[in-house]
Amino acid sequence: MDPAATPPLLPLLLDFLLTVLMSFLLGLGLREYYLFSGKGQFFGSTRTCTLIGILGFVLFRAGAGGLLYFGGMLVLGLLLALYYQSKLVHQQVGMIGILMALLSYLVGPIALELPDWFLILYVITALFVLNAKEKIHLLTEKLAREEIITLARFLVLSGVILPLTPKEPIADFVPVSMHQTWMAVVVISGISYLGYLIQTYLLKGEGMLLTGAIGGIYSSTAATVVVARHSSQLATASPQPAAAIILATALMYPRLLVVVAIFNPPLSLHLAPCFLALAAIAAGWAFLVNRDHGGNGQGTVAAPPNPLELSSALLFAALFVALSAANQYILREYAHTGLQWMSFLAGLADIDPFVMSLLQGNFSAPSLLIGKAIVIAAGSNNLLKACYAAFLGEHRTGRLAGTALTVLGALTLSWGIWAD
Repeated sequence: MDPAATPPLLPLLLDFLLTVLMSFLLGLGLREYYLFSGKGQFFGSTRTCTLIGILGFVLFRAGAGGLLYFGGMLVLGLLLALYYQSKLVHQQVGMIGILMALLSYLVGPIALELPDWFLILYVITALFVLNAKEKIHLLTEKLAREEIITLARFLVLSGVILPLTPKEPIADFVPVSMHQTWMAVVVISGISYLGYLIQTYLLKGEGMLLTGAIGGIYSSTAATVVVARHSSQLATASPQPAAAIILATALMYPRLLVVVAIFNPPLSLHLAPCFLALAAIAAGWAFLVNRDHGGNGQGTVAAPPNPLELSSALLFAALFVALSAANQYILREYAHTGLQWMSFLAGLADIDPFVMSLLQGNFSAPSLLIGKAIVIAAGSNNLLKACYAAFLGEHRTGRLAGTALTVLGALTLSWGIWAD
């Protein structure tokens, strides 16, 4: 054999040891699963998965055009089929052991052909799914049928229709394409849906303060309205609804920062000191308001509407296109001053379409001017939420939250108008 064709010893040894370790972990996880579930008949565990992983590594590395590896898979599949047949005789239909054996057989090729981080992620994911049986069952029982259909419809629209949308500008006076429009819908709805799932299914009934925090990921404006209305229905006045409203606004700043980072990373770095400082001020204020509150209760807050509803997506898309056209006109006719007033007015409604229109539009405005407009919109949105808290909430909630949001709005506006 040509020495030059011989693979380096150390990388091969490291891949082999990683295969052994990851296969062992899969087998260990399977063993713990069997012990916890009290299974009486099962297909191997730690040693079996480790040996299967070693077998897959050697057969795949031996080459022969993959024939040896494929042959080993056929033999393993035959043994697993015989094992499953014996399980059926005893009226057992579970396939966890079989699936873990096949996953172990794939560890070797993954270690040899793919990055190490992917192999580790592969094993961790398999172990998480293996040990999350009860949580997965609980989640599937909680998910409403209509919600699953809504999610499936949205996945089709984002995964199938999005790649097919045209990338040319919609019109001369609208500087965005249908592709950019729907991409904005997908990004904002995806972030909001994450907060919606956490608030509705994972942390439902966990307390108003936590509801406010997660609501900030979904929509700080919606969270403010919901918590303020709930505070007026409480039997006794409490500072906790005000703290929850302030905390929702604290989460608004990093949420906006993530949105900006997706489409304009340099601008997000420029905005980071401002937004992170304001988030810290808001979070500290919420802590001070809530520190004298002894409990985590005060009832549960109603779940927000599903952000993946098609009607919400279409409304967002319409606002995105309209605001893009308005921004194009204002930047052409009034430049700096006009955009500042536009951003202030946009903050008195839903700022997400406005922010996305600035990030996605092909405007000639400098990036720093776009950043100032985003900050101003966030500041005026805080003033809007202060009004919601004052008029919809109980007196104490309106006073505490309204004062905090007004100060935060003033600080944010000042930073957006005068900071360089």
